[in-house]
Amino acid sequence: MSEQTPASQLWQVPDRDLAAIVAAREEKLRIAYAKMLEVVGESEQRRLGKSLGFKDTAAFLTDTLRISAREAKQRIEHARATMPSSSLTGVPQPPPLAATGAALTAGDINAEHVQAITTTCQACPAEIPVEQREADERILVELARQAGPETVRKACRRLHAIWDQDTAPPADKDREEANPLRRLDITRRKDGSMRFSGELDAESAEVLDGLLGPLAKPHKNPETGEHDTRAAAERAGDALAEIIALAARCDELATQGGERAVMTVSVTLAELENRVRQAFLDIPGLSSVDGLRRLACESKVVPAIFGNNAAPLYVGDASRFATPAQRRYLAARDGGCGFPGCTRGPKWTTPHHVTPVWSVDKRTDADNLVLLCARHHRVIHHTAWVRHEALVVSNGGGRPSSLGRRSDLVKLRAA
Repeated sequence: MSEQTPASQLWQVPDRDLAAIVAAREEKLRIAYAKMLEVVGESEQRRLGKSLGFKDTAAFLTDTLRISAREAKQRIEHARATMPSSSLTGVPQPPPLAATGAALTAGDINAEHVQAITTTCQACPAEIPVEQREADERILVELARQAGPETVRKACRRLHAIWDQDTAPPADKDREEANPLRRLDITRRKDGSMRFSGELDAESAEVLDGLLGPLAKPHKNPETGEHDTRAAAERAGDALAEIIALAARCDELATQGGERAVMTVSVTLAELENRVRQAFLDIPGLSSVDGLRRLACESKVVPAIFGNNAAPLYVGDASRFATPAQRRYLAARDGGCGFPGCTRGPKWTTPHHVTPVWSVDKRTDADNLVLLCARHHRVIHHTAWVRHEALVVSNGGGRPSSLGRRSDLVKLRAA
């Protein structure tokens, strides 16, 4: 069916034809917007609003077209930037952003693309040569023909940073390179959590963006197939927590007091033996023995056990439960997180103890370890999985291939 198919008959249109109609009508909308900008530009040049008794052209458009003042002003700016005009003597004048105007008139880009490009080019430093600005505009327009407005806006920000670098005095460049703008304001809450805000220089921001991107992607529940219910901000927060955990595991991390991060855990023998859910731990952010066990899978722990009368029964030596050699073996064996459906690589995982950390024999064998990403490490320790046995099943090559529930006790077994 053709593009002129009435709405009452669209239900009969095959999917491919309907998709073609959508694209064709979008192209018509873009061309129509360009035609609107032509008359808006002429109205602004004639000062039509004032001749009709309005304050200005924006007021005329707002009243006549029943659009917002913001929309009216944006259309005027777009017309000035992309549409040709004429001098007082009638000589045609090319628009400042001729490439953008041509792409809009052809229906190749939309109003959001135009807004991103015009905003960026209007902020172009005067020191940038006209030829370079025009070349940069053409690059943005070509990108807009192939990508959405958000991608174009990101490219515009990068271009603006390049312009700033090109036009900054040498002394300023050296100073910025030596002392890039980085700031972090942290507010600690009573429960040990924190709220923070800050800013990063462009180089560090790109690195962080590259790390957050893949880690903050939504993923389905491997058991139910349900989509990720976390908001974008929550996924970004979880991704940042994984990045922090990865940095904390770095062997080159700066030492403090002669040792890297050391956790001294004070717990009574009764709490340890009974495995009560609530433990009074002198560690901000921890409120249960389950949380203690999760941290103990990876942290450098000095266990200190006390009797009910506060008499010290045992103070152990600090030990990191997974050695570098064991980590390399686990990375080769497991290939990443062992939770069903998880695709996190070894770099983003920590060794989880199949037999609880505080077992009598204190096993540190690789057969007693399985790699889990930060999210699924929490799932194993703090959700319904804690109340069931999760059996690690070997796929024949030593790598755990699945986790299944079997009883009311947690006992992960590595095959």
